[in-house]
Amino acid sequence: MKMTEGVHPVTAPKEVVNRIKAECEQLWAEVSKIHGEVVASKEPVSCSQEDALLKIYQVKEKRLRAEVELLKEKKVEALPTNQEVLHGILKAELQRSVSELTQTLSNVRAEKQILEEENQRLAERESQHDAIKEALERKLAEVEHEETHSTAEGYLKDLQQKNKKAVKYMNTVMLKMKEFVDEHFPPPTEEDIEKWTKKHGKSGQKSHGTNTRVKYLPLQTILEELMNSCMDTPHDPYVTLDETYWPPYVELLLRYDIVLKHPDDDMKIKLVPFHLGNT
Repeated sequence: MKMTEGVHPVTAPKEVVNRIKAECEQLWAEVSKIHGEVVASKEPVSCSQEDALLKIYQVKEKRLRAEVELLKEKKVEALPTNQEVLHGILKAELQRSVSELTQTLSNVRAEKQILEEENQRLAERESQHDAIKEALERKLAEVEHEETHSTAEGYLKDLQQKNKKAVKYMNTVMLKMKEFVDEHFPPPTEEDIEKWTKKHGKSGQKSHGTNTRVKYLPLQTILEELMNSCMDTPHDPYVTLDETYWPPYVELLLRYDIVLKHPDDDMKIKLVPFHLGNT
């Protein structure tokens, strides 16, 4: 390929530029052709470092010469001396700059909104992942707990813990019940016994074979016996009544559905199993 070595002084600037452009386009076409051949063959083309640098320098030279010719051809416009015209030019330049900056600001704001929405979506996704992680951790803990308690030792420990809680709860209930019963249902006095025996046409109950009056059990003791029988022997929770049970207390417990009679024996009562739900 024949290349122009210099610029003739008589040649018009436009012709020089056109000629340089044509040569550049020709060089570009050759470079594209060589690149296509290299890609097609997939084999490296042998080229010395000096030849490659020479061609690069030649292309740079042509480009710089074209820029010089363009600068020579371009006329330098002097600013007008009229203040109004100068003011209008400067105003137009400022308006154009403001318009460009406004457009840039609008683009930046749009990009900012897009990034904020993306950030919000990522935050929501992260929150969902955290919730899923917590749910999985709870499920894993439950599975590990079940596996731990699947052995006989685990069941034994579980039963022991439940028994401790039940005993603690029962002691609390017994204490509160004792306070309530001592306040509202004190043991019957001699006067109470006399009134009850006269009302029911009885002369006062005596112990078998003695002349001493029967000592009735306090309501607190009766309730404790019923509760202990219900917890200790749930298969047979009945308590047998005898002469030490103050009849008004028994009637009171029966009337308010606190105890039940045995279906076959009226002398036996049991505590209603409230802890087992409906009977």
